[in-house]
Amino acid sequence: MFEKTIIWAYPTDTSFGLGVRADDERGLEKLAKLKGRSVKKFFSLMVKDFEMLCEFAEVPRGFSESFFFDSPKTALLKPKNTLPKSPYWPEDKVAFRISTIKEVAEKIKYPITATSANLGGGKPIFDVERLKRTFRTRVKVVPNFTTIPEAEPSEIWDFTVTPAVQIR
Repeated sequence: MFEKTIIWAYPTDTSFGLGVRADDERGLEKLAKLKGRSVKKFFSLMVKDFEMLCEFAEVPRGFSESFFFDSPKTALLKPKNTLPKSPYWPEDKVAFRISTIKEVAEKIKYPITATSANLGGGKPIFDVERLKRTFRTRVKVVPNFTTIPEAEPSEIWDFTVTPAVQIR
């Protein structure tokens, strides 16, 4: 799953998200076009677990995986050279999340985008039927999900500064 050039809709702990592989420039371009976004509005990235996070980001001493699991959170971290450079995220700090949904995490083999599945700042999407009405055949939905609970957007913390600062 999460093959190149396919835009996937998948559940997160806050709403449905849209994902393409971080190393898929064509897929990133398709996703930006679908969302009607400028390159200047960056994508955050989703990884499957703490090990993958450490592979692609500089994780500060004492930072723990539990950060992501007590409530929906996003961490701004310095990317490692293993993360491809892209105009869709800054070079100095990238927003990362860890998938808290086991069925999704198991399918992530490489970091994917974690942008919300809505258009033009619209309301978050929590059910597959609305996803299908909104995107028709332009996205492929991760199987076995119909609805997810409504939730607030994730907190965003910047760990590229000391001490870390909450942005949202």
